[in-house]
This record gives sequence, C-alpha cells and structure tokens, in this order.
Amino acid sequence: MRLVTFLGTGKYDITDYLYDNRTYRSQYVAVALAKLCSPSEVVILATQKAEETHGQALAEAFAQAGLGAPRFERILDGRSTDELWRNFTHLTELLRGDREEETLLDITHGFRSLPFYMGAVVAFVRAVTVKTPIRVLYGAFDFEARSENNQTPIWELTPFVDLLDWTQALDLFLRSGHADPLADRVEELGRLIAREWATTKAEPTPPRIREFAKALRAFAEALATVRVGALLLPNGKRGSLAQQLQTELQLARRDIEKHLPPLAQVLDRLEATIAPLVIAADHLAGAEGQQALAALARLYFQLGRYAECGIVLREGWVCRYAPPEATRPGPDFDEKARECAERALSGNSGAMQRLVALRNDIEHAGFRKQPLAAAPIREQLEEFVAAFAQVATESLPNEACPPSETTPRQPLTYFVTRHTGAVEWAARQGLKVDRQVDHLDVTTIQPGDTVIGVLPVNLAAEVCARGGRFFALSLDLPPEARGRELSADELEQFGARLEEYCVVRKRQSNCCA
Repeated sequence: MRLVTFLGTGKYDITDYLYDNRTYRSQYVAVALAKLCSPSEVVILATQKAEETHGQALAEAFAQAGLGAPRFERILDGRSTDELWRNFTHLTELLRGDREEETLLDITHGFRSLPFYMGAVVAFVRAVTVKTPIRVLYGAFDFEARSENNQTPIWELTPFVDLLDWTQALDLFLRSGHADPLADRVEELGRLIAREWATTKAEPTPPRIREFAKALRAFAEALATVRVGALLLPNGKRGSLAQQLQTELQLARRDIEKHLPPLAQVLDRLEATIAPLVIAADHLAGAEGQQALAALARLYFQLGRYAECGIVLREGWVCRYAPPEATRPGPDFDEKARECAERALSGNSGAMQRLVALRNDIEHAGFRKQPLAAAPIREQLEEFVAAFAQVATESLPNEACPPSETTPRQPLTYFVTRHTGAVEWAARQGLKVDRQVDHLDVTTIQPGDTVIGVLPVNLAAEVCARGGRFFALSLDLPPEARGRELSADELEQFGARLEEYCVVRKRQSNCCA
C-alpha cells in the first residue's frame, strides 16, 4: 500500500485523527495516516509555496514519528487551463503506473479546487487502466465533524468514487443493452452482502442480488445474440429470460434500495423496459406474442442496434403468418410451417419486400451495387417499427399454413400476482412455478395446467372449463391490513395457504326469478 496525499498552505492545528477505530495525534493528516496504515511509500503533492510553508515541518514530523521520509511531488497552482492540464497529466501518470498495490489517496489538505479535480483524475485512471485499487480518504477537520474531545474522523469516500464506475456501467446498459460491466459490479456487491448476511442473519432470507445479476447477464447475452425465443418464451418449467429478470428484480429490489441507491433509482426504468417482453403465451403467433415482438424491435431500435432490429421485424412479420408451432424455437419447431409462412409473407406486399431488402442490406454489410447509407437505414427502420407496433394490436391474418401435429406440451403452473411479497412467499413454500404473470391470458390454459392466485370468478370458471386446476391464495386478513402491499412475513402471519376450487359457470338465468 502507498499513501498519496496533498499539502496546502493553510494553518494546520493539532488534532487526534480517527481512522479504523484508532487515533493518532498530529498537526498533519499525512503523518497520522502513515502511522495508522503503515504504507510502503508516502507521496506528498504540493505546490512550491505549500512546500516552502510546511515542507520542513512535515518532514520533521515524519522523523519524530519514527517514519521514513516522504517523497515530495511538485504540482502547479492551477491558475490557468494549461496548468490544470499539466497537473492532470502528472497526476494520472502518478496514479496509473504498473503497480497492483492499493493506493490511499488523501484529499484533506487539497488546495482550492483540487479535491473536486481529483475526482476527474481518479475517474479517468479507473476508466483507461486495469482497475488498480484506489481508495479516497478525507479528514473532516471542522467543528461539525470533530467530536467534543477533539477527535477528527477520517472519512472513507471510496464508495462515492465507486459510484463513478457504477454510473458508467449503468449508462452503458441503459444506452446499449450491454450488461457485463454492470453485472460484474452487481455480482461483486452481492458476494459482499451475502457474506455479511451469513454472519449477521439480519434479514430472515438471504439477499438475492447475485441472482439478479445472473438474470441480468443472461438477458443481455440473449439480447446480444438475438435469441428471441429465449428472451420471450419459457424454457421448460422456467420462465423466459425477460420474465426471470423481472422476477429477480422484484425479489432483489429491497436489497438494492438498501445497499445501492444509485441502481435503485433506475429500477423502475429497467422494469418498464422489461414488462412489455413478459408474456404468458408459449408461442409468438397470437396477439400477445406479436406485441412482445413489437416491443423487442422497438427496444433494439432505441438501443441503436439496427441490425438486430431489422432481424426481429422480419421474423415478427413471419410469425403473423405462422401457426404457433412455427413460432416456438426449440425441439418442436416446425420448419415446414415456417417456410410456408415465409413464402406467404414474401408475396404479401411491396412493403414487406422492402423490409426484407433492408434486412438483407444490413446483414450483408452493404455489399451490393446500391447500398443504403446509414441515415436512410435508420429512417426506414423507424417507420417499420411504428408500422409493426400498429399491426401488432390488430387482428391477425388468416393462417398461411395449417397447423402441424405437435406433441402436447407438459402441464404448466401459473402464479397470477403482481405482488413481490407473494412471489417471495411462494419461493419460501417451495412452489414450482413455471410462469409468474400479472394478468392471466386464459386462452393459454390447457388441460392439466395449474393456476394459483386470486382470480375473478369468471376467469376461475374458464380455467376449470379448459381442464385446468385452480388454487386460490387464501388469507385470514384483518381489516387494518387490507388495501396495502403485504410482505412474505405478513402473508405467513395471516395464514396464507392454497385452497383448490372447482368453479362451474351455470347457464345464464334471471337471478331475481
């Protein structure tokens, strides 16, 4: 470890500097930190005037404390733009190096704007070099921070420096959909919090931040490789990657809000991005699947990923002409029905031919006699995104090909709820849920399926009429607990349980007769 610290021209009083539950009395914070942290090297950043004012006294204070002599590094006053940039170059070279050891950067005696200025220096170094550890400290020598017995706390400002990295990672994900830097940081935070929880057990359940990071990474990887089926459709008993990310986000929200406020501020934005991609259907031929495809194409366009946008638009149009089994990638995918739908699309209209030509132009990198320029590609894609979003809400065309005989899918378990507490309660009970949805599309229910939740009686009857089983989530709810969000603990407290009902719709009659 090395210590890099500033020296100014001010009058420094003797105080007891407090760091890591230990104190050392000195006029200079550099001496105190050198005694408390035992760095292998101490570098003093000082202007000529600062060194003339305090240099000799500081060197004597080091000697009196039994410490080796510090190394002085001259910096300029920063009275002009040129001097500021020369300081910037000097300081970045000083902090970069090839060293792997930790650097303590103390800004207590920074002159004028230097403490703020060093934030830019540290951000630059961390952005363009291997992440050598840099910690930032500040001795809060003022009447408000000092204790009654003249102890001056040395504050750890490193979390706010880390915030610069978080900001870059968040910005990258929200602007492009690339999540590796963000997922790396979330996983690192999750490991730290998990270790803390294992020691303290302060919460009844372990934190789920790492699970959120894994779901975020899986979603981003599928987004990068245009795995439309994985993004939008369930995988066996697991939900789609969009649904998994939505669920893990909801379960991790409390931990994120507690430990990482900057990320918590964008959770609503992230959830709003994911929500249109979460569907109950297991195919993309219906209206729900079409609207999800439209949302995915729009997301790609907003992220500036025009090649992927063109691919999704073209395949989305094919899905409009295809039976369900030709819109479901995987072992049961019907290639012949897909080919039939593609032929029907290709002869449908000139607009579709334009879309196919646009997609081909992008995929073949413009290797043609009349390649489109970038601006027309963007403009045309924007038009096609709007057009597909419009038709996604309209009735579907007649099937271009008859549905093929397919093997019936395995029964699924649906959990109908939009409440995080209910999702966590179900996880505690060990319930195996294939799809957690806010609203149930009852047309997706097939014989043998199970639906859990609180449904209107007409939907419960429809579930049973389609051969499904309906389990109501029942509670012994006191009046004062009604009308508000309940936690998993409160659900257990109020006797949450599943009760099966068979609901039958009788023939319409006059209830008053």
